[in-house]
Amino acid sequence: MEKKLKGKVAIVTGATRGIGRGHALRLGQLGADVIINDISLDAWKEFSEELTAPTVMDEVKKFGVRSIGIETDVTKKDAVEKMVKEALDEFGHIDILINNAGGLAGEIPQSYASSVPEDQLRATIDRNLMGTIFCSQAVAPSMKAQKWGRIVNTSSQAGMRSQEGGVYASYGAAKAAVIMYTRYLAQELGQYNITVNCIAPAFVSTGRLEKLSYSRPGARERTSAQVALGRLALPEDIAKVVEFFVTDLGDYVTGQCLSVCGGVIRF
Repeated sequence: MEKKLKGKVAIVTGATRGIGRGHALRLGQLGADVIINDISLDAWKEFSEELTAPTVMDEVKKFGVRSIGIETDVTKKDAVEKMVKEALDEFGHIDILINNAGGLAGEIPQSYASSVPEDQLRATIDRNLMGTIFCSQAVAPSMKAQKWGRIVNTSSQAGMRSQEGGVYASYGAAKAAVIMYTRYLAQELGQYNITVNCIAPAFVSTGRLEKLSYSRPGARERTSAQVALGRLALPEDIAKVVEFFVTDLGDYVTGQCLSVCGGVIRF
């Protein structure tokens, strides 16, 4: 693979499993040094995700690049600023930020718009929207100073269309806000040659979802039937789109949200 990102430094949040790990590995393959962020650097163990090395950082290093791990709760502004300072102290610059950390707080049956408990609503907004904002704000000054940067945020199909029956309302509202934040940030930072874009995945085969959702009888078949391509996405399918946004291929694209859904959205 061509080392299009050689010399670049990337931060990937929520990077020790699933989609985030896929991003980290792809960026490493492309030649970037990668800071692996997660609330726990052992998060991959929770759903028995298999690694090819003792840690995700070690997996990334196999591509001949540098990688460190920083445990940080991205919902805490002070902690995020400390993480970014540590990254700058170690690498000298930050070129790419992938805001991947997120997820629904609480149980799905409690996620309805009219009844979601306040603590679960606030936690969901914090994980998805506020974490994205805090990380973007923390890297912006150094990206502005070097007049180059790539930020990719993570929304969801739940942020683009309401889900059947009204579940995931709290998650959908947070992810919709991520899309609008992306557009505003892109307008602000474009003058500094910083692009800001967003991805909106649908159904992805990760260790977590395989265990919690797709392992139920018939769940995989019912879900795949909603996808025009007839299969669930793999983390690398999502990472390939991030590659477009952070390499020269996406130099003239900013403020956009791209559905990476296999045809779930039909318009």
